Amino acid sequence: MKEHSYDNVDALMGAFQQFSRLNWQKTAMFGLKPSEIRVLITIHMGKKRSGTDTLTVSEVSRLLRVTSPTITQMVNSLLSQGLVERSTDSQDRRISALQLTEQGEILADKAIAKIRDTFKGMIDHLGEDKSSQLIGLLNEVHAYFEQLNGEPDCS
Repeated sequence: MKEHSYDNVDALMGAFQQFSRLNWQKTAMFGLKPSEIRVLITIHMGKKRSGTDTLTVSEVSRLLRVTSPTITQMVNSLLSQGLVERSTDSQDRRISALQLTEQGEILADKAIAKIRDTFKGMIDHLGEDKSSQLIGLLNEVHAYFEQLNGEPDCS
């Protein structure tokens, strides 16, 4: 690309910085940490995708792209709050299956509804066309960063 096509690089960097300062994903809900909400939602949604009532710690870890010990910490907190149940595989005791309790299901449903309402508001604010464009652009940006992160650093 020609150098003049990079005139907006500072504006683009500023736009991304604004999102990191907003902390819009870091809002606590229902007395739970955002990370705990993400685990509840992941178990809830994973259950629907897999067709089983449970997910393992490693499956939740893979879906959220964090280490298993990190997930274990959050799960222990959710266990103590009565939102998740853990069962051990009878053939391999190292494997823990996670399942939401009834209260966990209710909170996951409420959290999903609240998040969906936030994005419905964004669609109302932007309109259908701009929302569709934004979805396409964000998917392209994600693909760019995935490709960038997948390439070895040659510097």
